[in-house]
Amino acid sequence: MNDPNVAIPAEATPALWRRYDEWRGNRYLQFNQRHAHQLSTWRNRRGYRRLVLLLAVMLAMMIVATVMAFSSRTWFVIPFLVGLAGVMASLYLLRIVTGSVADAPVSALDEIQLAQRNSARSIGLFVMFVLMFVPYLVLIALSIGDDPVSADLVYGTAVLLISLLLTAMCVPTMLTAWWMSEPDPEDLAIPKDLDDTERTTQ
Repeated sequence: MNDPNVAIPAEATPALWRRYDEWRGNRYLQFNQRHAHQLSTWRNRRGYRRLVLLLAVMLAMMIVATVMAFSSRTWFVIPFLVGLAGVMASLYLLRIVTGSVADAPVSALDEIQLAQRNSARSIGLFVMFVLMFVPYLVLIALSIGDDPVSADLVYGTAVLLISLLLTAMCVPTMLTAWWMSEPDPEDLAIPKDLDDTERTTQ
């Protein structure tokens, strides 16, 4: 799947990158074909936003568990893993119901979708830039003074860095899904030949 909007000339693009871009485009098409008619009742603005809120709750749970890591290396693991699993599941469901717009090649998007995704990625980059200062400031605060730093505090800061980075990476997907409009009913309709095939196999 060639991208007609790319600014880099085709002859200047490494062959490895072209193969990766083609593989990514094929993967996008296969994913949408495999899940084309799943979760059809969720494929609307209300469904998108409910999944975004679920993802936000799972991220919040993960960050709260991260705060627990500053005092205990063991008890934080269960809520952290539950939050992490919830984040992965929510992201996967968002990919299904939104048609994987946040991960789609540029050539597969219309102008509005592309503009929204570019804006979401810009905001996500700014959020990541801001959030990365939090663990660095924590490390600076821990380094002040002559007292030795507890290993739990260093461990908790590392886990905090991972959690905040994952949160920032989810922001573009969340914003893209939140901004999406109601889908065209024709896009959700099952093709007649597929419907006839399903009836004959039952």
